[in-house]
Formats: sequence, structure tokens, C-alpha cells
Amino acid sequence: MRRPAVERPPVPTTADRAAERDAARAERRAQQLWVEDAAPELPVRTTPPRRVVFHLGPTNSGKTHESLQALAATGSGVYAAPLRQLAHEAYAKLAAGLPEGAVGLSTGEEEVHPQAAILCCTVEKAPMRGELLVLDESHWIADPDRGHHWARLLLTGEYREMHLIAAAEAHPQLAPLVSDAGDVEVVHHRRLSRLDVLRAPVRTPRVRPQTLVVAFSRKTVYAVAAELDRHRPGKVGVLYGALPPATRREVIERFTTGELDVLVTTDVIGHGINVPATTVLFAETTKFDGTELRPLRSWEAAQIAGRAGRYGLTGHGTVGVLAGVPGLRPSAALVAVGAEVARGERVSDLPARGARLRPELEDLGAFEAADLPEALVRWEAWAHTATRDRAMTPDDVGELVLRVRALLPLLRGPLGAVGDLRTVWRLVQLPIDYEPPRRTRWLVLARAALRHAAGLPVRPELVLPDVPVGGSVEEFEQAAAAARDAQALLRQFPGVADLDADDAAWVEEECAEAISELLPDAIAVSRSSACAECGTAIAPWFSTCRPCSAPRGRGRDGHPRAGGRDGRRAPRSGSRQGRRPTRSGRG
Repeated sequence: MRRPAVERPPVPTTADRAAERDAARAERRAQQLWVEDAAPELPVRTTPPRRVVFHLGPTNSGKTHESLQALAATGSGVYAAPLRQLAHEAYAKLAAGLPEGAVGLSTGEEEVHPQAAILCCTVEKAPMRGELLVLDESHWIADPDRGHHWARLLLTGEYREMHLIAAAEAHPQLAPLVSDAGDVEVVHHRRLSRLDVLRAPVRTPRVRPQTLVVAFSRKTVYAVAAELDRHRPGKVGVLYGALPPATRREVIERFTTGELDVLVTTDVIGHGINVPATTVLFAETTKFDGTELRPLRSWEAAQIAGRAGRYGLTGHGTVGVLAGVPGLRPSAALVAVGAEVARGERVSDLPARGARLRPELEDLGAFEAADLPEALVRWEAWAHTATRDRAMTPDDVGELVLRVRALLPLLRGPLGAVGDLRTVWRLVQLPIDYEPPRRTRWLVLARAALRHAAGLPVRPELVLPDVPVGGSVEEFEQAAAAARDAQALLRQFPGVADLDADDAAWVEEECAEAISELLPDAIAVSRSSACAECGTAIAPWFSTCRPCSAPRGRGRDGHPRAGGRDGRRAPRSGSRQGRRPTRSGRG
């Protein structure tokens, strides 16, 4: 029996090939015309500043103090910083010397007198016009994640006067963005207190009060704190990024008032936070930056080392390395270089990245949500050409494209009627982490907002978790982070699941209070860098030593070998056994 013949596609003729080439050429030309027509001009301001003052210098040189004095004297303007803690500090200083209600606070998590004549805020919340702008830590303009907020503010912000606070190395990146100013003044600041380098490492029993000890992961922070707590029980605190902001403020206050002798902290302390520390000790000098484990750069070490010996809070400062924690081998040479940079005696290796430019919706020329992925890619291609000879670079829009593409399948059903262009753009701009595993959290919240807009039911627990009952510090941290995500959503889309931002703030506050109560015990009982099987000293990120964690086997005598006393591996650090704790309502 003969097999049926397989139909083959017709061979393209010369005319067909020519038609395909013409169509491809027309498409490329259409894209080029789209880019030319839709391409925005680079951001510009209508009214340039009359005066710009650069305050350049190392840490603890009075840069911020002088700028805040100018802001208080003017009586109207904005102080903007990268961290909520810095906005709080500026708010407290200014409010202490000015009439009630003259100073406001806006950080995304809280609003106090937001219409006040002087506003202290995070950069994302800064108004685009006003009398005087004080922009702290301006070298963040090169930050790959948030630098575009600084760039937009400097390129388009319409302020009569600007005071830009930064390390001296950042001046070449900042100056072109305010080249339209009528008058530019550069003030070079010198460090106001001494900063000496300790000749020998300091062992854990000899750590003195008013000391900051620096490590670069949550697990290492707790391990180092446990070692120090053995010598100063109840007098050691911890500070790291996963703690809720309220807990961080409380820990800093306890250290400031002397209730805590020692504070073990990550590099969050290096972003301009002022505490009365006489000594900074590095427990480690390598960090994982999201891509690789690498030594600290000199400017990073300087930002941290400069926290020692704050003028007006303590005498002169000292910086060195901590010894005696198994597995940690900080580099004294790297710390010494950081101290030179912090004293202003050496130029740092601050990355010379250009200002980041990110599009606004109006820049894209999109007509509906489905246009956004292609519009964003085309904008980035245009921006690379448009900024070629400018002191800026286009931001990577890849994450925005991924977010839009994740939302588009949801719009094919009943949610399509509410998924208009502006709503989708607001959802992809929500300040919620998109790195795994948090990516799922953003998508759940975005879907909840769309369902609410479509009049469909949304379960409250999908948006806002309950406060854990009997949970660990880590579980309360995770619940607090989820509550902050819910606040970000509910400020933009109030009423989702019959909730508002105050509900989410309440959950975060409850979690922060629970963490504050649990921290002393969590520090005291933390595993102090010993093998869970044999007790051998090991690095804090391991739970067992190499011999005890080797695969289970039996020797010739039939007895277990390698893998601990009974041949089994010890559970990994941080693993939990038993059921997940129940959760209560928010009543």
C-alpha cells in the first residue's frame, strides 16, 4: 500500500522574496518613523535654578548640617534623601527649632504635615518644584535601581536654589545635570573629627561600648551578635535591612541613649545614619552584591568607617577589624584604605556611572496596554542614541517589560475592561520588589487591584497577611514586608478587599513591636558558629563542618562514618520543623 504523498509548501518565487524584503523594509521604516515621531525630548525644566551649591566632601564633614541650616533660614523647601531614617533625622532636627507645623514628613510609609512649608522626604516623594531643594547622598544618582529618581529631579526640578550633598568623586556626574543654573558654587568640606586605624584586631571580649560591628548578611549579623552577647549579655543590638523601619528606629534610639553598648549592623549604617559611635569594627570585608561575592570597594568601606567619631556626638573615632568569630577573616588593609577615603586623603573608586533616565508614560506613545512592551523597547533604543553625547544613560526597562507581559494574560478575560493603559502603567510602577520569590507577591497584588476594579471579590488575606501568632523574628519580618507591599498597593488603589493603607500600617506596627520584644532572645540563642554535630568552630553561614556533612556511609567495621555521630546530616541553618504557626485576625 502506497503512502499518501506529503504536500510540500510552494517554493517562493523571486517576486515573493522581493515582496518579503519590501515588507520587512517597510516595517523597519515604520518603526523608525514611530521612534522619530514618538521620541520625547530629553527632560528639561522651564525655569532653571538661580543658584546651585555643591557640598562635597567625606563623611562627617558638616555637609548636611550646613544645608539644613540654609533650609531653615529660607523657611520653605524640601530635604530629600535615599532612606526613611535620614528623612526622619532631618525632620527631627528642623522641627526642634521651628514652629509647630512648619516642618512636614513624607516617606511613602507615613505622612506628617505633608503640606508644611518645609518637607523632609525620600527622593521618590519629593515635589518637582519649590523654593530650596536639599538633595542628600546625591551620588545615589548612579544607583542602577533608584538613580533615575535623582536624575529626573535634577533635570526637571524647578527650584529657585539647590544644595547638592555628595562625595567629591560624584561631582563630574552631577554637574552636567544643573549646567543651566545661573550661579554655581562648589564648597569643599573637610572631616571635622579624627579617624584613626587600630593597629591590631580587636577580639570579641575586648569590644568596648559605643562600637558598631559590621557584617553583610542577616545570618552573619546574628552569629556575630551571639558571640558578643556572651561578653555583654543584653547589651548587643542588631540592625539590618529586613527589620521594619519602626524597629530600626527603636534599635538606633537604644544605641544612642546607651541602653545598648554594641550594634551589629549591615552596611545600612553607611548611608548617612548618625549615631554616637566611637569605634567601627569590620567583622567581614566581603559582601554579596546580588551578582557575586566580592571585596568591598573603597568608597563603600569609607561610608561605613566614617560613622566612627561623629562630630558633636563623640570624640575622635577609630576603625579596625574584629577577630575571634570563626570563618570570618576581614582585611585590615582594605579597612585602612577605606579610612583614608573617609578622611578625604584618598580618592575613592566610586563607580563613574552616568545619570539614569527612565521614561514616563507620556514619553512612550502607547495607545493601549498591549503596546507597552514594544513601546518600552523602542524608547530604550531611541534613548541610547539620544543620550550618546550627554552625561546620562537610559535605564534598563527590561523589568518593566517583564511586568507588563506578566499582566497582559490577565486582561484577556473579565479583567480586560479595567486594564486600561494608565492602570497597567500604575501597577507596573508599584514599588514592590520584582526579584524572585517576591515576584509572585507583586503579581498577586496587581491581580487583586484589577479584580477590585472589575467589581469581583478579593480575599483580604491575599492582600494583607495577619499578624503571626507565636512566630519567629524571621516570620514577623516577612509579615511586615508583606504589609509594606500592601501599603504600596493600597495607597494607589484604596479599597481593595475592603482594606486601606492604615490597615496595612497597623499590621506592620504590630510586627515591629513583636520583633522588638523577640530580638534580645533571638540574639542570645543564635547559633554561635559551631558545628551542630561535633561542636567544631565553623563559619556562621554553615550549620555543620565538612566532615559531619559528608555523605553517609559505613566503614569496613559496619559503623557509620562521615556525616555526624549517626551518619545523618544536620538540618540546614534556618530550617524549621513542625507545623506553620496559626495566624490571628486583626481585631
